[in-house]
Amino acid sequence: MHIRDIAIGVVLGAVLAGVVALTIPSPEPFAVRAPAPTPVGRSAPVLPQQPAAAAAPPAPAPTQHPSGLWRDIHAKYVHAQNLRMFFYEAMRKPGEGAYFYATRVLETCRRVLDKTLEALPSPRREAAEELLRRCDFTPDGLDDAERELDAARHLDLAADPLLGSMFGYLAADGPEGRAQMLREAFEQGNPDVIASLVAPAIQARAPVRDEQDSTARGIPFGAALVACRLGADCGPGAVSTLELCMQLGWCADSVPAALQQGLGVHYPALDRLARQVVDDIRRRDAQRLVPAQERE
Repeated sequence: MHIRDIAIGVVLGAVLAGVVALTIPSPEPFAVRAPAPTPVGRSAPVLPQQPAAAAAPPAPAPTQHPSGLWRDIHAKYVHAQNLRMFFYEAMRKPGEGAYFYATRVLETCRRVLDKTLEALPSPRREAAEELLRRCDFTPDGLDDAERELDAARHLDLAADPLLGSMFGYLAADGPEGRAQMLREAFEQGNPDVIASLVAPAIQARAPVRDEQDSTARGIPFGAALVACRLGADCGPGAVSTLELCMQLGWCADSVPAALQQGLGVHYPALDRLARQVVDDIRRRDAQRLVPAQERE
């Protein structure tokens, strides 16, 4: 696997990809829709008292979510020692960020189960074994879980406050629309979501010649550093810390330390870039975090 692909996985690019994939079955542009009235079966009798053309009920107002509703399930994810059990518990609470974290669990566990542990050198093997223990999925069990999450595309995924933020950003109309969605994400406060949404701005600010140069300088990992600076789980034993060790052999007690180990002389520049982006986030300067080419 290429280093850029691994970086994207660490910073939740997989979640963004999952959001897009879950929208594929619908040919219409994304929109939050009220549930349609239940259709009447072909053989259902017509009640004589009912008007011939009954008006449809008014659409309910969009559900509003408290900005910090995701924090409880986030804490459970961070402390989960069994991600399979966490997944099924999370799927029962779709209004609290469940689909966001459920997607993250399945992406991580798929990467682990796709590894041949015996072929990995130490300490990459130990990191993979720890992730495999936490995942607790058999290959068939993971397939079943992926089908269950895939079936959720038939539900209102915008009811999930975290995926709703990512849907909103993807569907936003122009630079000002994206800037507004960033402001809402800042208010919501989830570090992983914010880091994913500002990843294009990090790439745009990096003084690189091409994709190869960008990868060599570790720019795809910039969003991971931003998430850590905003308070994401990046310490000893964190899933993202273990994944860097398993995938790249960058094994340390935190994501920043692992990146410093792996990127060497390129790390200080990446760290400065991440800190500049975090400063803009803390100032709520959403306009600066929309890539310049989108503002033209």
